[in-house]
Amino acid sequence: MIKPIQIAIVDDEAIQVDTMTSLIHQAAEKINQTVQMTTFSSGEAFLFEVEDHPELDIVFLDIEMKQVDGLEVAKKIRELGLEMTVVFATAFAEYAVQGYEVQAMDYLLKPIEGDKIARVLQRHLDKLPLTKETITLDTTEGILKTAMDDIVYVEVNKRECDIHLVHQTVTVNQTLRELSEKLNNDFVQTHRSYLVNVKHINRLLKADAELSSGDSIPVSRRLAKDIQSKFVEYNKRAVFYND
Repeated sequence: MIKPIQIAIVDDEAIQVDTMTSLIHQAAEKINQTVQMTTFSSGEAFLFEVEDHPELDIVFLDIEMKQVDGLEVAKKIRELGLEMTVVFATAFAEYAVQGYEVQAMDYLLKPIEGDKIARVLQRHLDKLPLTKETITLDTTEGILKTAMDDIVYVEVNKRECDIHLVHQTVTVNQTLRELSEKLNNDFVQTHRSYLVNVKHINRLLKADAELSSGDSIPVSRRLAKDIQSKFVEYNKRAVFYND
């Protein structure tokens, strides 16, 4: 049985919600995929319930909404460390660049064509890993096996390293170099004392990086170019459709 894609539609215009619902159903049929949808009439309503919906795979966000707009909703999603795919749907092309800050996968201009939604669904399916890459850590509290995706960053702490995961922090008696050799290519050194998972960088500034955990870590001038290259490379998966 095909596992349905769990989708949320967030738009404060009922007509747009109905239109998007119909387009998504048609697109899913086109690629022989099932979907389950939940709709929200405002950004506030979505944020009030989002943590109760860990099953969500994709959220289609209207940008121009009253009070809490789509960009603010997307920022909150990343601040909460949620990994759902963000897709913006709007009539205003000038918002496209801002999508990179919240790791949006796609940007769809209204009126939206069904073929473009089908491409969004297919790209989501294509990027799903068959299995999550894991690492076994010998921590001061015992052995811990965790997904590498759940590691936000590593920080040197005297002769040990603190590993900051999505839901906890553990300490290992290893050097930053030793850990970097065990981690995959999603990790990049930002400073002599920090190693970060590029998937968890929400915003890259000149002297620091803002992470999905809410932490901000330093970026050394010597490593800045490599970090920026890695960050841009990772975010190339965000393709904005504006034709």
